[in-house]
Amino acid sequence: MKWAFKTLKRYQERFCMFNDDVQGTAGVALAGLLGTVRAQGRSLDDFPNHKIVVVGAGSAGLGVLSMAVQAVVRMTGNADTAAQNFFLLDKDVQFCTSFLAFFILFVQSLFMFF
Repeated sequence: MKWAFKTLKRYQERFCMFNDDVQGTAGVALAGLLGTVRAQGRSLDDFPNHKIVVVGAGSAGLGVLSMAVQAVVRMTGNADTAAQNFFLLDKDVQFCTSFLAFFILFVQSLFMFF
């Protein structure tokens, strides 16, 4: 997992990079999440109010979490409260609170996926 993010960060200024496991899965998952909001007959502006649980703290799960949080930041303009409705479960189905806080800071230090 760490190599996916490390490689993207390392070469982002020199090459056009795309990691299918991180960004590909995240793009498809975000489209599904936004499509679910629309299928409920709600406005996309309602997306930040939904609670999202990401199961799996691997590169794909972290990519989904990152892109969804970034979407909420773009929709609300508020980076401080963007992650309040997102939850991460690791492989042992344990809630990762401190890891989530660390990950949000880590993502902010990376580049935007959009």
